[in-house]
Amino acid sequence: MSAKIQMILSSGMVAVVLLIVLVPSNNAASEPVARNSWRGITPLRSSAEDVARAVGAELESSDALLIGPYKVEGGEVTFSYLTPSIAKIYRAPRSMVGKVFTIYFKPIEATSRADLGLGPSFKRCLEQNDRTIYYYVSDAGVAYRLRRDSDRVETVIYQPSRDEVRGLAVVTECVF
Repeated sequence: MSAKIQMILSSGMVAVVLLIVLVPSNNAASEPVARNSWRGITPLRSSAEDVARAVGAELESSDALLIGPYKVEGGEVTFSYLTPSIAKIYRAPRSMVGKVFTIYFKPIEATSRADLGLGPSFKRCLEQNDRTIYYYVSDAGVAYRLRRDSDRVETVIYQPSRDEVRGLAVVTECVF
């Protein structure tokens, strides 16, 4: 073989190896990405107006905050908001005041921890003051509150992601 042909084949082989290494396979096992959003309502982005649309409620005034609980398909949902006093404590920018801070969804159907199929991005977390529950929390802002006695999901919690919390003066063991 000539040197030119060997060089072309070598270059082609290097390109194939790089493609195999750098381009992910569709068959590669990857963990589903946890999203901290419930029916389009996302902590620190959504407002009470967005909540009203999602749960089919009406706002009594532009300053009203819809908290709940609201009966929805599959369970019950409750919202917390970043109020001016909480924003001051967390040193949050004014633009975040009035935004949804945390979403708590209590499913009707019993789900076990094993049924969740949690990947390595979820870390187990225990709160010192409550020995009846524990959490699996992801940096993406999704957490599962489980009963210790049954390993059943009690509440799915959608909260700000770890990156979003870094900019705030928040101290929490597991969830908000």
